[in-house]
Amino acid sequence: MKNYLEWLAQDTPTTWWHDSAIPAEIDAAIANGALGVTTNPVLTFKSLQAVPGFWQPEVERIPADLPPALRAEALLEIVARHAASKFLGIYERTQGRHGYALGQVDPSNCGSTESMLAQARRYASWGENIAVKLPTVKAALPVIEELAANGIAVCTTLNFSVSQALAAGEAYERGVRRARAAGVTVRPCFAVQQGGRLDEYLRDVAEDNGIDVPQADIEQAGNAVCKKSYRLFKQRGITAKIMPAGLRGVHHLAAMAGADMVFSLQARVQRLAIEADLPRIERIDEEVPADSIARLRDIPEFRRAYDEGGLDPDEFVSFGVTQRTLSQFLWTGWAPLETYGRTGPSDRWF
Repeated sequence: MKNYLEWLAQDTPTTWWHDSAIPAEIDAAIANGALGVTTNPVLTFKSLQAVPGFWQPEVERIPADLPPALRAEALLEIVARHAASKFLGIYERTQGRHGYALGQVDPSNCGSTESMLAQARRYASWGENIAVKLPTVKAALPVIEELAANGIAVCTTLNFSVSQALAAGEAYERGVRRARAAGVTVRPCFAVQQGGRLDEYLRDVAEDNGIDVPQADIEQAGNAVCKKSYRLFKQRGITAKIMPAGLRGVHHLAAMAGADMVFSLQARVQRLAIEADLPRIERIDEEVPADSIARLRDIPEFRRAYDEGGLDPDEFVSFGVTQRTLSQFLWTGWAPLETYGRTGPSDRWF
């Protein structure tokens, strides 16, 4: 009998990628049906810490006098190239629909279109199955379009709202139209929706402001935003794939089973999904109950995430959960990479 992940991947439109850069986990995930791998600066740093001996020969080749930001980028390249090599066969077999590894741009550059574009172009040179991971903020929207126009795969992260998903999807479609007009091969875009992180943020906002919303409703918030984004993508012909990520339990997975989505699954969630032996039911068309949405709307930050136009592009970067996650990517991922394997402080420590 097929396990739940096998059922999803083989009998429904739903597919999944592995969310970790640890080599042994990648190998196990491929054996279980993963079609790609998602990483970020935090996961890259964790992989270097988990198996330092595995990476050491490559790390030792990095020039000792390389500036800290470029050192972090060199470490990301080592890990991303290894992951990409593992999925190259899948990339070739699916003709570029899957089989990617990600390279995420420096979180501190999220306000500079020029810096992100220059870094994205360097990342794209690492391999044909590298997808560039960009934050879903205003300054990144022209980068999404430009990469799509040049046939470079894109993944948009730090995405917690319907407004951000639509802005990223529309930027990608503008690039796709340019690519087709120029005869450039179109590569995919994966629009991450970090539902679990949104749930946690709304829980904290509700507690801090004395807003009484049941936890069972809050655990539906990320699903509600993701389902609405997915529905709007389908209605408007946006071809970017929604990628639910940051799952905190199997309820996030089961609620969207059967969708033409690509999940990003940590090894823990993969195990939970298999062990729980969930019912084989496609639930993507089941709406979050209206009474749950009504109670969630008592939280202003939910309305900003859920309503189309709830956030202006200028507000994407300052949205509370975006700031929380951006800080994590920078201070527990990118900044430690700048000093990994060398002495002396990062330029960021001030």
